[in-house]
Amino acid sequence: MRADRRKVVVNALVKAAPPPLLISADDSLASHAARFLQWLRFVRERSDDTVAAYGYDLASFLRFCADGGLVRPADVKVRHIELYMAWLRQTPRRRRGPGKHSAATANRHLGALRAFFVYLVREEILVGSPAAHAFVLRTGRRLPTYLTIPEQEHLLDVLMRDHSPTGQRDLAIVAIFLFAGLRLSEVTHLRLEHVDLVGQRLRVVAGKGDKDRELPIVPRLRGILAAYLSDGRPRLVSRPVGCITPPRPRPGRQPTWAVRYSQDGHTVYRPVRTEAEARRVLEREAPRPKDDDWFFVHAKNGYRLKREGEPLESRTIHFLVRTKVVPIVGRPLHPHALRHSFASRLRENGADLQLIQEALGHSNISTTTIYAHLSTTKRRMDISRFLGGEEGA
Repeated sequence: MRADRRKVVVNALVKAAPPPLLISADDSLASHAARFLQWLRFVRERSDDTVAAYGYDLASFLRFCADGGLVRPADVKVRHIELYMAWLRQTPRRRRGPGKHSAATANRHLGALRAFFVYLVREEILVGSPAAHAFVLRTGRRLPTYLTIPEQEHLLDVLMRDHSPTGQRDLAIVAIFLFAGLRLSEVTHLRLEHVDLVGQRLRVVAGKGDKDRELPIVPRLRGILAAYLSDGRPRLVSRPVGCITPPRPRPGRQPTWAVRYSQDGHTVYRPVRTEAEARRVLEREAPRPKDDDWFFVHAKNGYRLKREGEPLESRTIHFLVRTKVVPIVGRPLHPHALRHSFASRLRENGADLQLIQEALGHSNISTTTIYAHLSTTKRRMDISRFLGGEEGA
């Protein structure tokens, strides 16, 4: 699932007209779900990402209910919730390749349903929540996927060879994961004012749980970010937003170059004779992207890919990891693995769990305990020493 697509799913629901003051238990599950999402957004003041995640999970449950003839909230019983959990476990995933939904994913859906039915109880639509008594599926405790320190160094060395504006931006994105441990949403929503290279401080504003935290900018990260801010970002922001199409041979017609860009909501198409002329037209007539002080900006110059005034999309970083990081490392990874790599580097160098918890912004240290089981150099040496002592006895 991608946060950008989840937002599209619930955008219309959240921005719809206010719900009526009088609601009935005879209203459909879908209408109650729409009101629940509005309540989350405007009463609970939850973030757009949170509302979108709840909306995505509820949309899946509503499809399940529609197929089973469950129309009103009172139609849903505990057995239906547990059947839905089993259905999720047997349903293939749509966007993340082959395989079925994990137990953790099914439990996340259950959490959304519990919040939804608690809301219905508060609104006096139901007497009790059918999701409250549904069993949580057992999940295993697996070690996180991360890059070792040699893999991190090799990745940075390779990315540093690309001095283009896009290369400098992508290096800065990877480096801020590896040396600051930000979440994906925190990277995309980072602003210029949040990064203080002089004071060597990085401020995460309204992170997960609407919490702020401050992180130090280590010298290596400072050098990479300074290069991006002084060279790469200015070239990305000042570029014209459009694209040049090379000529295509057509029978009976002279091949021509073309310039395309978007202006005032319309697509402008300009055929020209040469590439040089196309570049002059693009430079002279295409609009410039709006700079709203987002730290990481769009690098593509296709007019359809640029959304002025919006931060970098999370799918752009997914694409970066898939097309640049994975070929260098040589094994499948996801953006969150880079955040795990930051924590593993701290652990390898002797940091305790409380420090890692504060750096990652975890609310509960139990979340951080997954890093307690990583095999560090010191742990391996201690085990070898103890085994060696037994062997020599």
